[in-house]
Amino acid sequence: MNAFVRAHRRFSFAPILIAAAITLTSITGCTAPESPREPANSALTEAAFPRTLTDDAGQEVLVPAAPASIVALTPASVETLVALGLADRVVALAECTCTPAELADTPTVASYTGVDVEAIVALEPDLVFVAAPPFTPEDAITAMRAANLTLVTLNPTSVSGVLGTIQLIGDATGSTLLAADLTAEIESEITALVSLVDQASSVSVFYEIDATSAIYGLAPDDYAAELVALAGGALVSSGTPGVYEISLEQLIAAAPEVILLGDAAYGVTAEAVAARPGWSSIPAVANDDVRPIDGDLVTTPGPRLAEALAALIRAINPTIVLP
Repeated sequence: MNAFVRAHRRFSFAPILIAAAITLTSITGCTAPESPREPANSALTEAAFPRTLTDDAGQEVLVPAAPASIVALTPASVETLVALGLADRVVALAECTCTPAELADTPTVASYTGVDVEAIVALEPDLVFVAAPPFTPEDAITAMRAANLTLVTLNPTSVSGVLGTIQLIGDATGSTLLAADLTAEIESEITALVSLVDQASSVSVFYEIDATSAIYGLAPDDYAAELVALAGGALVSSGTPGVYEISLEQLIAAAPEVILLGDAAYGVTAEAVAARPGWSSIPAVANDDVRPIDGDLVTTPGPRLAEALAALIRAINPTIVLP
């Protein structure tokens, strides 16, 4: 399997053609926070069910009652549900090598080969979190809706959008207050980290997703591209929204000062990059500023958002001392 697909598993595990990869948004794995949370202000109360929500696809979704059984088809939704203390409600999820320990024995109903709609319907879940097509295939979404399942589509495209999606998951599950506390904490951590970065002085950065057969970096409108900017990086990209592929000619012309290897977990090293034909003239390669980074962390739009920003700051500006 192409490393681009393996690394881009943020939203779902549906089969994705590499030929269409230039239109894709990143997909990564999931690592649960250490423990569930308690609401900061228990004097407040949750809104009563039924609740009508607007999901990330702009669809109004009626959630008739607090869901007792949830299917999570995006790793980031799994991570968020665990952070909200709702792991015991997850009855099925997408296959992932980094499934949280709390859900190690939970059945998987989606993988790189597709979504098992029949298995999901048989579980009769109260709520299903899906990704926007093509990450959860359109035919699977149509079939689940035909079976009268309640679907909430997740598709954050900015840092504020990630926080909104976390809140959406909380609203849909009856954990509005916990989600509000969580997003407020993440936002506070991000603000503190950004204050340490000199935003007036940026470093040109190429974030590599994969270069197995073609070169893929972050699209300029990816939420992780915004994280790079907050970390003090001027992103080198295709320059076209939604397009992740960049030509070698474009990359050489952009002359990035730093290359971050989001595919380092798959064995890609600075030495391997330096050995690629044509890459030796790139300043980052010539100056030995090709650095590994945790690709799953950076491109998972969930509760580890501030941690991802911190990792990018360390990689882009290693002289900055973080708390």
